[in-house]
Amino acid sequence: MEQIIWNSFLDQYFDENTMSFHIKEGRPFLKKKWTPGNWKPVLEDKSMSKEEMKKFIEDIYKEIESRDDGFLEIDRALSKVLQLGPYRIVIVYPPISDGLEMTIVKPIKKLSMEEYNLDKEVFDLLRYQAKGILISWSPGSGKTTFAQALIGVYHEDNNIIKTLESPRDLLVSDDIVQYSFTYWTHDEVRDILLLSRPDYTVYDEVRNKSDFELYKDLRLTGIGLVGVIHATRPVDSIQRFLGTIEMGIIPQVIDTVVYISKWVVEEIYTLQLTVKVPEWMESEDLARPVIIITSFLTKQVEYEIYTFGEQIVVMPLTGDMDGEWKVQSKGKSAVSEYAKHTITQKLTQLLPCDFLLKIKWSSNLDIYVPEESKWRVIGKAWANINDLEKNMWLKINLKSFDDLPLLEVKTEVNIQKKNAAIDIFFPEEFANQNICFLIGDEVAYFMADTHGALTIKAKELVKNISRKGFVIVDTNKL
Repeated sequence: MEQIIWNSFLDQYFDENTMSFHIKEGRPFLKKKWTPGNWKPVLEDKSMSKEEMKKFIEDIYKEIESRDDGFLEIDRALSKVLQLGPYRIVIVYPPISDGLEMTIVKPIKKLSMEEYNLDKEVFDLLRYQAKGILISWSPGSGKTTFAQALIGVYHEDNNIIKTLESPRDLLVSDDIVQYSFTYWTHDEVRDILLLSRPDYTVYDEVRNKSDFELYKDLRLTGIGLVGVIHATRPVDSIQRFLGTIEMGIIPQVIDTVVYISKWVVEEIYTLQLTVKVPEWMESEDLARPVIIITSFLTKQVEYEIYTFGEQIVVMPLTGDMDGEWKVQSKGKSAVSEYAKHTITQKLTQLLPCDFLLKIKWSSNLDIYVPEESKWRVIGKAWANINDLEKNMWLKINLKSFDDLPLLEVKTEVNIQKKNAAIDIFFPEEFANQNICFLIGDEVAYFMADTHGALTIKAKELVKNISRKGFVIVDTNKL
């Protein structure tokens, strides 16, 4: 582990364990103290006034002007980003902030790849095989430190290496060219790198659509890419590319994801594209391009990525996934739950009536609609239903509401004439349950209270229930 030595007037504010220094006018100094895998905030009984901070900033500018390794990286009216040797300095002025404030960050240790104690198989993967690498996790986890160690490995092999940074704060050999986006556009960077053809480019950090597209373009020309990206899970760093680049070329662009937590390699994913029936689906008719994400450490397949209708699905095979919905269980039921969510969203836009679904992975999808609406769903010469099947990648079996599985349950109904509302009382086992009602040709869901009761106040629904009655659909069989 190499201690980073420097000679600057800023050195007096840093010791060997200080990773950042935070100053706000009139407030106590705050420093983040670091030890491997851990950091903590430390308040000091010192502060600077606004005038003292302005003088402090002037001193920084004077030192930058006198050194070859000092740069004004970003120069905006109310914010500045400067690089002074290993120090990255961010200055923000009012009214963007509620007072003049500054953050100074310094990497305090430089690790070699050997200090990560990687297995030979992992080391060989990163050194010789992986060409499209993402290094991911949250800020301060050690992503950039690991990228520097990887640069050291490539440099030992006499590779031509360039970096893309904004600002330039990687600590690398003078043999390595460091580019900044501050002074040129993504298109200009693309042109220069495609013409100069380095063996490896280290991209610190990949943040927005332009970064994703540049990463893709460079990688597809054969340049080795290492991208540093923020993500709370390894798979999240892959998902950030979805929608920006075509799903089918993602494994050509990203073949390896390294997950760094507290300066330790926690996980490594590898990506491979194949054509297969996604896990938990059974019909051969459902085969499609699938990206398989495998843990390089355990050799276990963790995720599959594939299209489902017009959606791109990232399906966990060994755990839960959060989002607008949540998989409650693994395996076939998890896929079924996701499918219902996705298909329901799509069909709500396409169908001219209420409907209910039943997923049958062995062959098809059952859609229940009112009897009189079936012809509108089918369309002339089966055109509408054929389009639905093409969109859903599933065979569709159209059924009537008369074919729905119903739940036999004893209820007590009380009509409140004064308030034009209906109280419905269910057995206690229905407490806090979402109950599916079929009221004529209309589908409605209501949540029972803690006693298994609910009140319906919508005038049109009350009117329809009074005229047509209702039945309860057994949703466990859908």
